[in-house]
Amino acid sequence: MIRKFQKRVLPFAVALIFLSGALAVCAAAQTADLSTDKAVIAELQKTVDARDAKPAKGDEKLEAKRKAASRLDAKDVCIKRLKESTKVIVIGFFRTDVGCYFDGVFIDSRYFERDGFDLSKIALAALGWKKAIQIQRENLAKIWVEKALLAFAPLPNQTLSAVSTSDGKIKVTASSKYPPGVTSRTETKKFVFDKDGGLYSGGDY
Repeated sequence: MIRKFQKRVLPFAVALIFLSGALAVCAAAQTADLSTDKAVIAELQKTVDARDAKPAKGDEKLEAKRKAASRLDAKDVCIKRLKESTKVIVIGFFRTDVGCYFDGVFIDSRYFERDGFDLSKIALAALGWKKAIQIQRENLAKIWVEKALLAFAPLPNQTLSAVSTSDGKIKVTASSKYPPGVTSRTETKKFVFDKDGGLYSGGDY
C-alpha cells in the first residue's frame, strides 16, 4: 500500500518542485536590479539583441561585425528616472540628428517600447493611477507627458495643463509661446488619456 502511494505521489512531488523552481526563476527575471545606469544598459542590450536577432547567413565575419556594431555604450543611451516612482525608467537613444530620442520605458524591470500596446496605461498604473482620484490623475497624466513622452523633446518654454472631460478622459496640453521678436506663433501638443490611463490620442512625441 505504501509503495503504491509513493508511486502515485512521487511524480506530483517532482512536478511541484520543478514548477516552484521555474516560478522562482521567472520572479527573479521580472525583478532585475536596475538601480544603476550600467545595469539598465545591460538589460537594454537584451532588447537590442532581440530586435537585431536574425538567422546566421553567409559570411560569419560579417555577422560578427553586425553584432559588434549593436553593442550599447553609455554615450548611446539617455536614461531618466522618475522621482515619483522607482519602478519607471525612461529610455532614449542618442541620434546625431536630433539628440536623445524617446524609445521606451522600463516598468518593473520589463521594457516596453514607445509604440508598444498600452504603454501609457501600464506606466500610469505603476505611478498609482488606479487608486488616484480624478484631480490626482490629471497630475499623473501631466507628469507622464512631461517626464516620459516629451522627456527628450520638450517644447521651448513649455507649460502643461490638464482638464477632465465629462466621460472621464483627461486632456493634457503642452504649450510653448515663443518670445516677442522671434515669432508670434504658439506651438501646442495635445494628449488625451482614457479613464484607464491608456493614450486615447496624442501628438508627436
